[in-house]
Amino acid sequence: MELYSNMKFNPSLLFSFVLRQATFLIVVFFLYSCGSDNEPDPVENKTLISATEVASYPVQLLQFGANQQGFAAISEQLQYDITIYKIEYLTTYLGVDITASGLIGVPNTDEEVPILSFQHGTIAAHADAPTESDEGIFYASFASLGYISLIPDFIGFGSSSDFLHPYYHAESTAECIIDMIRASEEFITEKNLNSDGKLFLAGYSEGGYATMVTHQRIEEKYEDEFNLIASAPASGGYDLMGMKNYFIDLKTYNQPFYLAYLTLAYMEVYEWPTLLSTLFNEPYASSIPSLFDGSKSGSQINAALTTDIEQFLTEDFRTNSNDSKYDLLNKELASNSPIAWQPTHPVYMYHGSADITVPYQNSVDSYDLLIDAGADKDKITFTTIDDATHSSGVAPFVVDFLSVFSELK
Repeated sequence: MELYSNMKFNPSLLFSFVLRQATFLIVVFFLYSCGSDNEPDPVENKTLISATEVASYPVQLLQFGANQQGFAAISEQLQYDITIYKIEYLTTYLGVDITASGLIGVPNTDEEVPILSFQHGTIAAHADAPTESDEGIFYASFASLGYISLIPDFIGFGSSSDFLHPYYHAESTAECIIDMIRASEEFITEKNLNSDGKLFLAGYSEGGYATMVTHQRIEEKYEDEFNLIASAPASGGYDLMGMKNYFIDLKTYNQPFYLAYLTLAYMEVYEWPTLLSTLFNEPYASSIPSLFDGSKSGSQINAALTTDIEQFLTEDFRTNSNDSKYDLLNKELASNSPIAWQPTHPVYMYHGSADITVPYQNSVDSYDLLIDAGADKDKITFTTIDDATHSSGVAPFVVDFLSVFSELK
């Protein structure tokens, strides 16, 4: 979804200092030196590395852009000018500290506002990362609704583009987002912004999955650290075993790079050097690593693969994927599936009924599995977006979850 395509990042950081008298400098230095002993030391950030202003937008321009993109319902609610920053922050990936990045949108208001972290969908090209794209600006502009809006790049993009993105890996995905939330709280303190500390999570497609695993991890590990209010995950493949079985049963699939992406990511994360050749036929198994070098979009990668499942996946995997030889893979697919926990904060699930890219039935099954695992029906709401495909479901989801969240602010 290309939004605000005419907008470009225009960082403008001009500092002009006119020093008229040498005595003025001496006085300033003297006052600073005398007063420093009595001033508290600045708080040292633990997560935030840097914050750079990249753009500012008046509310009128945001309203125009939203109307042009068919978001009239949102346009009417936009009320603040905004400033957008790129931040870099520390996170941990596979036991190593790395630098990650994302966008923060700040509304021009003195009122206390909550934090909204929005997780983007599947991307493969580095140029499509939120800190590099116009789409990132659109989601950061949720700040105009009265949020401090966060848009994580995810590991593998932006400042961490030297790494392969750990696609559908729960722990690294959640921890990267949680560390951005921590960095944003340090940013809020550093900039003397007003926030009430309330936290909302939302995301679509892979971002829906990322939202779900982040919600789960916060409740299970960081409940006392964050004031989580609610999450809105949409159209994610939460039940990964269900996704595997769905793909295997198909004759053709128009997004083969999804299958290659997850397999390559798991090969890296779990150090399985033979995983690609075990699951994919040649010439695809050998070519997949070079396709994910960050220079190609998903559609370009698809063009280098095949939509024919029989040609793409090995016969043994297609016919025996539940045999013991695949136990390790199936175990990790299950362990990365957020379908066996009991949310204590509201979860608002969405999925388009005509979605065959990430199948609608996967969300239905995931909801049922959560209920079977003991989740309270009062804590999980499932909304079907009638007749929506994977692409056409984005707009109605955004409009609806923002309406729901506005009632909880």
